[in-house]
Amino acid sequence: MIEFKKDITFEEYNELRRLVGWGTISERQFNTSIPNSRFITVGKCDGKTVSMARAVGDGGYHLLIVDVIVHPDFQGQGIGKEMLSQLMDFVKNGYVEKGETTMVSLLSAKGKEPFYEKMGFIKRPNDERGAGMSLFYTQE
Repeated sequence: MIEFKKDITFEEYNELRRLVGWGTISERQFNTSIPNSRFITVGKCDGKTVSMARAVGDGGYHLLIVDVIVHPDFQGQGIGKEMLSQLMDFVKNGYVEKGETTMVSLLSAKGKEPFYEKMGFIKRPNDERGAGMSLFYTQE
């Protein structure tokens, strides 16, 4: 059974990133980014960290989902869906007030778009919006 918490260590976070083929981040980046997240949920099974999702935002109009990671051995069990449900509950019950609209965005990992579409996200580009874009900058 998966228990959801709010805490994750630097080592646990980088191990999840490594397991799904993402690069690791520095301890300084971790110590800055994780505490500044607007939302975080961490799945634990028998004390082992097996998933995490988090979002950052401006506290008003925009919320960006920056991590949805599930350990490969635990994928396909509904954990990602549960974490996104928790995130959307956060949006509905505290991020946006009655009568307001907020934009929840994400950059999907390649091939994971159908998962997010099932959760109500709209693929880009489409007739109304261009493609999402990103740039990775490394300080030399």
